[in-house]
Amino acid sequence: MVFNLGYKMFLRRGISIQLILAIALLVAILASTNSIVNYIGLQAQTIGKTVTRGGVFLILSRGSTSIMESRVDVGLANSLSGTGYVKNVLPQRMLTATLTMGLGNHTIHVRAVRDVAEFLRVRGAYLNGAAARGLAEVNVGEVLAKAFSISIGDEGVLALNDKHVRVRVVGIFRSQTQSDAELIAPMEVSSILTGDNHTVSFIEFSLREDVNNLEAVNQIMQMLPGDVKLIQAQQTLKFLQQMNIQTASFLNIWSIVVYAVVAAASYIISTRIIVELSYEVSMLRALGAEKLVPLILVLAYTITVALLGSILGIALGIAGTQIVSTILRWITPSIEVEPFLEVEQALQILLLTITSSILGCIYPALKSTRTRYVEQRYEEG
Repeated sequence: MVFNLGYKMFLRRGISIQLILAIALLVAILASTNSIVNYIGLQAQTIGKTVTRGGVFLILSRGSTSIMESRVDVGLANSLSGTGYVKNVLPQRMLTATLTMGLGNHTIHVRAVRDVAEFLRVRGAYLNGAAARGLAEVNVGEVLAKAFSISIGDEGVLALNDKHVRVRVVGIFRSQTQSDAELIAPMEVSSILTGDNHTVSFIEFSLREDVNNLEAVNQIMQMLPGDVKLIQAQQTLKFLQQMNIQTASFLNIWSIVVYAVVAAASYIISTRIIVELSYEVSMLRALGAEKLVPLILVLAYTITVALLGSILGIALGIAGTQIVSTILRWITPSIEVEPFLEVEQALQILLLTITSSILGCIYPALKSTRTRYVEQRYEEG
């Protein structure tokens, strides 16, 4: 009877609506973030399952910090071809040069290869035009071509430091790799621009399907000189897994911040409600309420408000992200985002929010147990 009376007094205070809305907004942020991260994680898993896990490797100089700085003896390419383990050997030289074509000068990435046609075939590129063969011929990726309005048949000058070579675009390709933003040229072009025809930036090779990868890699490493290193390329699955781990770590830190704010809000508002209801609490004690009744009332009030706020916040978070993603699809049909929140995550958010609220109100609730009934005197004016 006394508990019911006190609980009704707590809930009659309009401040409960303020706390519900405060918790709901915080939980909505958390729910929406989780739902978006879930979608990103699902897409990463899908991509990881479809990635071809072939044996593609790169040979670079051991002391290099980037591909541009790497220098590898081009003769290693012939040695690799003779091992019987490799299928494609692609020595490549990476340059940053200036392309003068049309009305302007453009700083671009140049990839010089021994056989342009073979390189484009290995990349699975779609080629509009012909593969570069002669010294004056080059191919341009479609991203680079669109950026600088380059067309088949355009001529220009490729320059590096004080050396230059005149080139003509004989084909534009699309490979859906980083090469789409590059100019692909025969190796002779890099020899003219750098004056070096003995080294390349790196050697790319892939293993045959009928060989044991571990055995092949061990044999190849034994024949390599000590000044080079062998690394595996196209480790997309590992990259995606690492990205998911980092995203989860960020989400955990963000969740801690949100729950800490929930606890702080519960503390502030619980303290305020206890102060405002100090006289009513004293009256309950005077009516014979147990010493722990104020503590139980504050906890019951906090759990009720946190539960309502969490449910409202989860609903707002899910609905909000769905509405935003739908509007985004209307504006840009090519972008499709479908955020979702799993049931287990919703329950976890609900329980952790209630726990944080309880932790926030514990101290003021314990203080309320020390409230004593003091007879109030009212003086008439």
